[in-house]
Amino acid sequence: MKRYLLINASPRAKGTSAMLAGMLEAHLKSQGHAVSLLALYPHLNRMEALSDAFRDEDVLVVLGPCYVNTFPADTYALLEALAAHAEAHRGQKVYGVIQGGMPYAHTHRCGLEALRLFAKSCGLAYGGGFVMGLGAMLNGQGLDRLPNGKKVKKQLDVFFDHVARGEDSPDSVYEKALLRLPSLAWRFMARWANASIDKNQKAHGIDPGQPSPYL
Repeated sequence: MKRYLLINASPRAKGTSAMLAGMLEAHLKSQGHAVSLLALYPHLNRMEALSDAFRDEDVLVVLGPCYVNTFPADTYALLEALAAHAEAHRGQKVYGVIQGGMPYAHTHRCGLEALRLFAKSCGLAYGGGFVMGLGAMLNGQGLDRLPNGKKVKKQLDVFFDHVARGEDSPDSVYEKALLRLPSLAWRFMARWANASIDKNQKAHGIDPGQPSPYL
């Protein structure tokens, strides 16, 4: 039996990341493992407590949304707190699950790469991760709402099995679940998304054609 610490790195207590964390928790417990599931945001002022919680665990799994190509910024505060006590975490294993609104993987992979680099710098073993697109449309609801929901569920189970056995999970596991569409469809979706962003900016008095005053 291994001891697992699952961190929900989303500011939403009942969002898609929380749903995925619950799925992984149930899977690990069904395999006889001990699991602790903690939400990051109630502990933002208690990072030392999260670091202490990891001392007695064998495996850390960070699950969160993709905000601007990676995990939310507060996730990095957690990693820095863990790195400050790296001597207490030697040899433990790290996995990641990141989900975002975009249906493809390349905008989300950076979050997993950050976990890999964190693990390397702290003497931990990085076991891989899972990228799930279209997570925003779920809003914490079941995977069956996704157009590729059956594939995602199947490949998540494969990833969860790797985590339960302490094995490295290759990128090919989540790549098999990605939504496949013709390039023309991606172009249409990109134009629709850009138009939606421009409309939202105008509704808030922002001219999307002008440079940002913050740059």
